[in-house]
Amino acid sequence: MISRPTTDQLIADVCQDLVDAVLPALTDETATLLEYANAVNARIPNVELTAALAAFDEAPQSSLHLADVVETYERASQAFAAALAGAQREGTAELIDAARELLHDRISTEKAVMATYAVVGR
Repeated sequence: MISRPTTDQLIADVCQDLVDAVLPALTDETATLLEYANAVNARIPNVELTAALAAFDEAPQSSLHLADVVETYERASQAFAAALAGAQREGTAELIDAARELLHDRISTEKAVMATYAVVGR
């Protein structure tokens, strides 16, 4: 541990943590949300879900800039929400249980990311 890090060192450390810990979690989570949405769409397609998946597919490929990663995650979240709404309308217990498990994992991931965040004070 550096006792008196420079601003450049702090920024480099934060960037490294984002690349090593946060980005893989977001990428994995995005893929998982889309996998669920596509599975629901294959079983019980609906207009809202099809539109959400199309919006995700038609969006430009994002960079690793935070705003782009967050936007991609948000589009995947919208597809997941549409899929869950469709599963609930149809009363498909298996798909609802799968969504519940994904939400549990998502909350765990968010808590893990937030737990590693620490504000450095004076």
